[in-house]
Amino acid sequence: MTSKDGTVLFLEHEASRTGASIFLLRLLSWLRTDSNFDFRILAGRWGELLPEFRSVGMVDAFEPEPKLAYRFIRRLKSNNWQQSKHLHALREKLAQSDIRLIYANSVASARMLDFLSFLQCPVICHVHELNGAIQTLGSQSIHILEKYKPHYIAVSHAVAENLTRKHRIPANRVRVIYGFVPVSEFSPREANLQESIRREIGIPRETKIICGCGSIEHRKGTDIFVEVARTVIRRNEALPAHFVWIGGTPDGVETMRKRLTRLGLTDRVHFIGSKSNVAPYFEAADIFLLTSREDPFPLVMLEAALHKTPIVCFDQTGGAPEFLLNDSGFVVPKFDIEKMSDKVMELLASPHLCKQMGEAARQKVISCHELSLGAQQIANVIGERLGLRSARLALNDSISNARRDTF
Repeated sequence: MTSKDGTVLFLEHEASRTGASIFLLRLLSWLRTDSNFDFRILAGRWGELLPEFRSVGMVDAFEPEPKLAYRFIRRLKSNNWQQSKHLHALREKLAQSDIRLIYANSVASARMLDFLSFLQCPVICHVHELNGAIQTLGSQSIHILEKYKPHYIAVSHAVAENLTRKHRIPANRVRVIYGFVPVSEFSPREANLQESIRREIGIPRETKIICGCGSIEHRKGTDIFVEVARTVIRRNEALPAHFVWIGGTPDGVETMRKRLTRLGLTDRVHFIGSKSNVAPYFEAADIFLLTSREDPFPLVMLEAALHKTPIVCFDQTGGAPEFLLNDSGFVVPKFDIEKMSDKVMELLASPHLCKQMGEAARQKVISCHELSLGAQQIANVIGERLGLRSARLALNDSISNARRDTF
């Protein structure tokens, strides 16, 4: 898209190291180099990824920069004047930017839309949330979005179904484009790397690793992860397997470590905290355990799959079963911890099955969930909403063979 066609404003609610923010950063990086779209970014909060967003495009923030003085007056709830002054200047800047489309990267971005109503342009909302997360954000988020009658991009059929059934969004305004990752960033397995990760964690070289990843919270099922580990270890104490969870705040990690001490599991279950690069840990893992109670279409699942790691998840978690289809791992019914433990032990007992499912998982990501394939589909949606036929570029032939249902 050339400048005469206007600018797309991307809304990012927090610019933190979370799945939705990382997804948008990758998409924008692709758009900058592989499309002609002009765009700028509006961040709802100041987050650790803000410098990386600034490296791909012009970034404005919905809130004033959180310098010490501003943080102090905000804590005292005396920041209304500064916030109003900041928003007035932001409004003037955006009003002069020829913005023709707003792209909200999540339901959490809805709170910015009312402020942006003066732009009077079409809205796309990329939904990375299922119902639990939407309820946590507040039911008003969907109501705000619906005032602008956006077209929704759902990251899985589970997400699309939640929008149409529970929130009564017309199906003709919802399309599914599965999540995607940059395949080229993930290298094949390296034995030395696997050994170094085991040394770092402090576990024996020959040990099998069952890996989980995400924030430490009820929705991600960290408690289930511990219970599966406890069950597997109880059934076979001599099994050379360790459970490793990546992610979580320092306080959350400390809480989980105290729990492991009470359960007598500190020598077999490891909460190692947040890592800026999770790829080496996925390299070292033998099984990826997705214990989420709710997860729309986790990017960490795709990243683990690229390392030929079979995945075990629950059938009611969200979009993960749509990826696995029981050829890239196992789908366990009804949050059954015993059955999930059965599948972990089955994979540990069969290196051949592990390899077979891991290979299938990697190939599926390469053929169906590669960054350029998904990003091009999103570029097409943006072009459609802008009425630009030229934006509908020819897709790679492999898209026609991809196992996805976009409409």
